[in-house]
Amino acid sequence: MQHGLFRSPDVWKAALLSLPDAPYDELLQDFAGTLKGPVSKDALIEALVHALVREDTRQRIAGSIDEQDHKLLAGVALLAEPTVQELWRFFAGEIKYLEFHEHLLTLEARFILYRFPQAGLRRLALNPLLEPMLRPFIADTRPLFPALPWDKGQAPAAQELGVDDRLLASVAAFALEEDCRSAHGGIRKKALHSLERLFPGLNAPALIDALQGLGLLQGPEAGEHGRLRWREGRIQALEDLCFRDRLVYLAAGFYCFRSFHGQDLSQVHRWACFIHRFLSLLEPSRQYPMLSLRRLGELLVRAEGQAGREGSYRLELLLEGLELLGLLVAAGQGSWHLGDTGAGPAKTGGPVLVMDSPCSFVLYPEVSFADALALARFSVPRNHRAGTAAVPFTLTQSSVIRGFDQGIDLKTMLELLKRLSGNRVDQTLGWTLHDWQQRYAAVSLHTGVVLSLEADRRYLAETGPVASLISRVLAPGVYLLSVPEASLAEEALRNAGVAIIAQPQEPRCASAKAKERGEVPAYPALECAPFPKPFSLEQPSGKGGLPAATRARIQAQPTLPLVLEEARGLDYVGKARIAKQAIASKSLLEVLWPHPQGGTRHTLGIPQSLEKQGHEGVLRIKPLFPAESPQEELALSAAERPRRAKASKDLLSLPLSTIGLLRRIKPSFFGEEP
Repeated sequence: MQHGLFRSPDVWKAALLSLPDAPYDELLQDFAGTLKGPVSKDALIEALVHALVREDTRQRIAGSIDEQDHKLLAGVALLAEPTVQELWRFFAGEIKYLEFHEHLLTLEARFILYRFPQAGLRRLALNPLLEPMLRPFIADTRPLFPALPWDKGQAPAAQELGVDDRLLASVAAFALEEDCRSAHGGIRKKALHSLERLFPGLNAPALIDALQGLGLLQGPEAGEHGRLRWREGRIQALEDLCFRDRLVYLAAGFYCFRSFHGQDLSQVHRWACFIHRFLSLLEPSRQYPMLSLRRLGELLVRAEGQAGREGSYRLELLLEGLELLGLLVAAGQGSWHLGDTGAGPAKTGGPVLVMDSPCSFVLYPEVSFADALALARFSVPRNHRAGTAAVPFTLTQSSVIRGFDQGIDLKTMLELLKRLSGNRVDQTLGWTLHDWQQRYAAVSLHTGVVLSLEADRRYLAETGPVASLISRVLAPGVYLLSVPEASLAEEALRNAGVAIIAQPQEPRCASAKAKERGEVPAYPALECAPFPKPFSLEQPSGKGGLPAATRARIQAQPTLPLVLEEARGLDYVGKARIAKQAIASKSLLEVLWPHPQGGTRHTLGIPQSLEKQGHEGVLRIKPLFPAESPQEELALSAAERPRRAKASKDLLSLPLSTIGLLRRIKPSFFGEEP
């Protein structure tokens, strides 16, 4: 927390001095005693200070703190001086807003909380004079993160298909082989049916999204459908990661692809760090409801400085990715526990591939990530049976030609298969692959920058500047270059001493492979700065826990009327009077009015004006929340939130005659948020 858990008493005094005159009698009479004659604000505050430092006063205040008060105090400390709306978002889904508002008022009336202005906002803070009394409450944050014990030994056997490197390779092989992406970016219906048949029980379309979001696969151009393409140079970076970190990066790739529809590695790394920290906050022996997981995520978002940014955090999508990769497991009753991903299969050094026919093989768990993905580049998956240890693949003419297109030659394919199988490859396979290679070489199309050299200039192909750019020799004196544009080849030729360079036409596009060679992808190990756990499973330090007076719960808290006034239906005069009073006092209003399509609409907000339009009075109110109710805000989709948030900044105009219920809610002594 930037300023510690408690600010200076001078900040608290300044906040009280900024109050208008009206609240003083109501606020101070229980604490300052009866003071004779006219008394200044400074004298009243000093009398209040003397009252608050007395032990009997502190014990009385501590005894008045109920369970919900305890949660709010711990939340204020944990969120580091939040605004009211930030604190509400943390508790939404557990408590209704008006009940939340009422608890805040009573905490302010007992001088436990106060509000101070900062950068145009009013922030909540803890009273520094009550620090000794408040410390036990804010140290015990367990009520904010409910969790139940989870016994791994009693967990039922997992029914889902576990994700490992072989299944990732199998799904990648399908995406490379099949025309799977639609023009709208989703998976084509025919491909979905094939995935359901090949991988029963596995959410294979989501894994394709994860692989694409991570940058291993590249989709067709926007508005087009087709196969996904391989992105070179990224396998080794992922191979260097431990198995669990690889799963975390895949979960981040899934989240980023579904959220941003792109392959920005900086975003992927940011969300991988977020997921890594998020999982580190969970205890392996506990299962957590959605409420606890949401709060933990919001703490991390706030720590990253993302608080208040619409769409910056989508818990449901995050959980979908974590479940997909087995990092979290649904435990039933709307709760989750950590998945047992371990360190991945042990690498034995023995054969990890068995040829079960001349052109098909099965992979075993011990295969490395890099080898599994290398095989995926020239094979296709076969039907996988859940519960079996082996994942089956087939070599087809189409898949092998796809490998040739990616620059994998016959020798490389055979060497990989022999190494992984312990040299147990049928000779028939070599003949078959050799035949396919011969037919492949007979007719070919190339795209990219082509260099043509006459016989007396072919020595240039052996010079350093030019030789490093040659990707393939197409014919004597004809070379395909690995550069994205002709200007780079021109520079290399000039460096080799060539003065005149013919460029009869510009190529329409550069080689995708050449583009990727210049990329240096980064999947750094997830050794992120640790985030301190905001809760403990143990009691707070100290033998006695919370003070005895707190445990006794002496119900001495002041009673405050929450609803000051209300008017209904045809009481036009009453509604007008309440609106004017709320505008003058900057009180919160609760408004209900009929929906044009049936039912009732609802909002909470601060009234701005009551204007006359003809014979009708029109109330203009600024809603507190993007949704019509606070709970509804949590259910808004990421796409809907920005539009609703923008709308909430606009004033809502409601004719008084259409309002079914108007309630004036007691405002904070320190004023509502601007």
